[in-house]
Amino acid sequence: MTRIENMISRAFLIGIIKMVDKNGIQNALEWLREIGEEMAEIEGPGFEGAREDEINYLPVCPFSNTLLDFIKIYGERPSQFVELINLSNKQMMEAEDGWDYPALTTVTGILHHSYLKRRGMMAGVELLNVGSRCPRTNNFVYNEKALEKANMTKEDVDKYLEKAYYVCKINYLKKE
Repeated sequence: MTRIENMISRAFLIGIIKMVDKNGIQNALEWLREIGEEMAEIEGPGFEGAREDEINYLPVCPFSNTLLDFIKIYGERPSQFVELINLSNKQMMEAEDGWDYPALTTVTGILHHSYLKRRGMMAGVELLNVGSRCPRTNNFVYNEKALEKANMTKEDVDKYLEKAYYVCKINYLKKE
């Protein structure tokens, strides 16, 4: 049974599925990115999480409870979620600026990454998502291009992923 306090978040996750089905994977991917950026514009500059040695990490996984409950209802991850993750990962691998993409473990990471990235830019920092941990499996995922640009190794990131779900290298932007 959907409780009233879960209705909006579950409706949003169903909306992702419907968006993929009606408008295609690429349009749904852009839609999620646009939502994250719009939310960042509303929120303003800054970024959440703990900081240590120019690393930003989130000890909690955004949207994880809702997402995990939703997956239990479906019995597995909806194929549309997997398709979106696969498309984003493919674009990351093919893009010259692949460091600008998220290391994805969940479909909500698309929205969260665009939100965090935009808020960081407004605050004068570039956040390179070097790694993420899946809230369902605890598997680590890395963005190889971001690791290279950040001059980090997987082992560097692992020590943060042991206590966090989302790890970014902070690059301070130069003011002209």
